[in-house]
Amino acid sequence: MNLHAAWRACGLLAQAALPLPGDEPERTGELLASAIEIAILTWLFYGALKFLHGKAGLAVLKGVLITIVGIVLVLAALTVLVGLQFPRLQVAGSYMLPFFIVVLVVLFQPELRRGFLRMGEAGSLGPRGLPGQISDLSTAFRALSRRQTGALVVFERQTGIKGLQDTGVPLDAALSGALLESIFYPKSPLHDGAVIVRGERIVAACCMLPLTDRTSLSRDLGTRHRAALGATEDSDAVAVVVSEESGRISLAFKGKLQPVADPDHLEQVLAEHLNGAQPDHDDS
Repeated sequence: MNLHAAWRACGLLAQAALPLPGDEPERTGELLASAIEIAILTWLFYGALKFLHGKAGLAVLKGVLITIVGIVLVLAALTVLVGLQFPRLQVAGSYMLPFFIVVLVVLFQPELRRGFLRMGEAGSLGPRGLPGQISDLSTAFRALSRRQTGALVVFERQTGIKGLQDTGVPLDAALSGALLESIFYPKSPLHDGAVIVRGERIVAACCMLPLTDRTSLSRDLGTRHRAALGATEDSDAVAVVVSEESGRISLAFKGKLQPVADPDHLEQVLAEHLNGAQPDHDDS
């Protein structure tokens, strides 16, 4: 290539890179669209990783991605170094892509379900049928805590949890702190398992809840705490746990566990999560 041809090629490259006056609006629109696409893809990728953080599905996804990337790198190296071609693998990959997407949907079905539940809760109008006996409930939980009596109570909100209710003994009793203490009395036949509360009624006791599949939890958390997390991951329910070992009270909401460090503040915490109202205090 002579000097004139090289100079002409550089000019063509510069012309392609720099927008001409007539092409400036079109190129500006393309750059803006590209920036929006990159921002959306980045947000989706970050949201997906944040949502899967600490879940068992993330480890599976990492293993699958590492395997696929390793195979692609090996095949690319063979193509560059040896000149081999793999047309059959390319065709098989194009046919297996839809199957791979279906496998991902099945693999992450619990996570996808939780994500859609969160989206549905974002457009909700507020809690429905939550109990009003906050002071009575907090008194009962404090009493259970002092006696180190294990307890697990799940308060249903907008997302139905009838599937959890069906695992226990059906009840239809007015909600009260005294009744909760009686149910969780160690010699009571209903003390093992969770109590389900809908509105101002106890609808079931001795319910078996699904345990969370998160692998990043502390080993100090027992079965009740893991069950509380499992019940609140798939719904907007609120779960209150009393530890049998330490008497510590914790509250689970949206898959997160919040220890109640001071039992005297339990009434305020319950009010904030159950009905969004501050507790009534007697000023007299």
